[in-house]
Amino acid sequence: MPQATDFYGNGFGSSSTSRELERFVRLLIQGDRVGCRDLIREYLDSLSPGGGDAAGALRDLAWPACATLDALARRDQIGSAEEHSATVLLAQLVQRIECGLAKRPARCKLLVVSTGPRSTEELSGEIFSGLAEADGFDVLYLGGGVESDDLFSQIAARRPSYFVSFAASGPDAPRLRRLITAVRTQDPVPGIRLGVGAGVFERAPGLGEEIGADFEANTPFEMLAELQRLEASQAASRPTKSPRSRAA
Repeated sequence: MPQATDFYGNGFGSSSTSRELERFVRLLIQGDRVGCRDLIREYLDSLSPGGGDAAGALRDLAWPACATLDALARRDQIGSAEEHSATVLLAQLVQRIECGLAKRPARCKLLVVSTGPRSTEELSGEIFSGLAEADGFDVLYLGGGVESDDLFSQIAARRPSYFVSFAASGPDAPRLRRLITAVRTQDPVPGIRLGVGAGVFERAPGLGEEIGADFEANTPFEMLAELQRLEASQAASRPTKSPRSRAA
């Protein structure tokens, strides 16, 4: 396996977690389905007896593995076939892990999510969508490669509370700029909040603000925290009903 030790364990926890991540990425690139499943099962059991901490597995293994595969591919340290097969395997594992996420009460808020066209970007969006669904949001996940006109049509028809483009490629920035400009000028959904994150927005700080996004974040967990912050802010700003006075 190509060496990419500058990515392993970079902000993802203890050295033991780093070793598990390095092993996990190696198994993904090798296409070892059984080995990957066994590693995740062992890791879940180490986090919580009975394997209940699905969020921990996404945070410490799935997401950093996705970011590592993307970095290795961008540096030509793995081939396109290895990147594709490893990402497909990881996507299958992520969907299994997401089934174990603790569910919160429904927020009755629709979130539309798009991504860049690369397989790792779509997987990043899948991880974020799974976290948002578990947090109570209704999620329409469009994936990558959707043109700005079609995105605008979906926003106008579905009337979501939030739109997020997570992990977009460089060529997607003009597409998102056109979309955000159209949403601002035509206002199909008054009050909608637009967010961007990871991908080109992580590599070019300030780009999200430049194209008119309301918020941005670099990981699925940070993006979810931004949505939670916005929800809490809206709840705090709602006027409280004063109790009616009762006649003596």
